[in-house]
Amino acid sequence: MTRRLGIGLLVLGIATTSACPAQQGDTRLSAGSRQTLIDSIGSALKGRYVFPDVAAKMEADLRARAKRGEYDAVTDASSFAPILTRDLQSVSHDKHVRVRVGGPGPGGGPAGRVDGPTGAFGRTERLAGDVAYVEILSFGFGPEEIRDETSRVMGEAADAKALILDLRKNGGGSPFAVALVASYVFGEKPVLLNSLYFRPANRTDDFYTDPGVSGKKFGAGKPVYVLTSSRTFSGAEEFAYDLQTQKRATIVGETTGGGANPGGPVRLPYDLTLFVPTGRAINPVTRTNWEGVGVKPDVAVSADSALDVAHGLAVKGTTK
Repeated sequence: MTRRLGIGLLVLGIATTSACPAQQGDTRLSAGSRQTLIDSIGSALKGRYVFPDVAAKMEADLRARAKRGEYDAVTDASSFAPILTRDLQSVSHDKHVRVRVGGPGPGGGPAGRVDGPTGAFGRTERLAGDVAYVEILSFGFGPEEIRDETSRVMGEAADAKALILDLRKNGGGSPFAVALVASYVFGEKPVLLNSLYFRPANRTDDFYTDPGVSGKKFGAGKPVYVLTSSRTFSGAEEFAYDLQTQKRATIVGETTGGGANPGGPVRLPYDLTLFVPTGRAINPVTRTNWEGVGVKPDVAVSADSALDVAHGLAVKGTTK
């Protein structure tokens, strides 16, 4: 079954596991409490992780390490979290799999959350040669939270000869925020940008552009350049990958972080949270995604040089 939605990637809901109240807030760990954490992680992975065989391998590896005594010296949860993250990722090679201190939070970024930006957009500027520059700091918002901001910022760029979208500091976020921004650089017909398969529901969701977004659109006919860095991750990578595979943008910068599996946080005992990727992206053009390999730029330059290079390409391309 498919559902037609906006577009995007990353956290689509929050899952929780029960934990004894006495365990919450008590971050000191005994051998028994370490085993409780490993049991909770194993259960969450077996029930939700997108690749069941990899989930089984991750669980088996944690149990083997515990049996060998590798965790015996770990006596507090805050120290255990990065060790568990390291060991889970050493098996899965999935940068979204992560254990952190604290309860579930909004999705995005390598840690499964986006911290910092209070809005989706950062600096905007009209550069020489009538090239619009828009920095997108985060997709970690629902569309209603940033609809007016997006309409204003993208509308101000709509009449430029070329557009540069800067994702170099963007760690991902809401699929619906990704949809909202992407829709401003396409035309009057919906375009299938991405599909996401979710294992728990055994469901595939198709994500389309929305031709009816408010305000002025930059549209489908003028050049777009997307700046990337090694920090560009998850939903921000999807934005770049979708535009690249649709031949709608030239990607300039560095290969991105390589996280394509959406999911959500699972609450663990001892005030820890596990981010569990429950789905995988399926691009309609390539039939695959950027998991583990990142989005490779069309023009490979350092992140620090990406804006100058893209600006030069934009000016050259619009003055022929």
